[in-house]
Amino acid sequence: MSLIARMGAMLLVLFIAVPIVSSTSIGSKNCTKKEFWSKDNDDCLPIGGPLTPPPPPPKGKACPPSTHYWGKKQGCCVPLNPSPEQGPPPQCRGAWVWKSTVRSCVPVPTPPKPSPPKPSNHHHNGHDNNGHGGYRQKRSALLKSRSAPLCPTGLDACPISGAKGGDYECLDTATELESCGGCTSLGSGQNCTAIPGAWNVGCEEGYCTVYTCAGGFKRSKDGKSCIQL
Repeated sequence: MSLIARMGAMLLVLFIAVPIVSSTSIGSKNCTKKEFWSKDNDDCLPIGGPLTPPPPPPKGKACPPSTHYWGKKQGCCVPLNPSPEQGPPPQCRGAWVWKSTVRSCVPVPTPPKPSPPKPSNHHHNGHDNNGHGGYRQKRSALLKSRSAPLCPTGLDACPISGAKGGDYECLDTATELESCGGCTSLGSGQNCTAIPGAWNVGCEEGYCTVYTCAGGFKRSKDGKSCIQL
């Protein structure tokens, strides 16, 4: 083959290859150094989230607390950092579950409540079987209820932050993600979902454990945090 023929063949290969390369890299090369390309959102997103506070999600939706925020432009939850390769779905709060079709957390469906039992035909006249009045039994039962613990054995009564009237919830702080090892509303324990860079976490025997870190982070040796690369 002559030199001219060889050069012509090389130019033909370059002419064909250039558009192929540019078409497969559309999007990722358009991101700045402070952004990353999100395949799920098909957009460049700011690393670590936006500079201004994002808007809250609409009613009936929520975002994973430590890894996502609500993107008004995208209309869904968008990640703060790149998603881990072949990682599990984002982790939502306790009573919420990630729904990939709407890319946000939605409430876990609650099963229907059973029908209340029908009233008995037996009428109680306020006396016990011996004909004595039942006031003493009712009063002792009332006193017993007042002295009883707020929560069943094994659960801690944790005040609900921002609630009025002393409302509380009974939590198993040995496994509760947002009050691991103690009630965070009382200043004890740890909120495992607030660990920076964590993608999936757990609460094991009152201690937070990181299972997966987001892209740009690696799991610490003790498995309790994520270290930024």
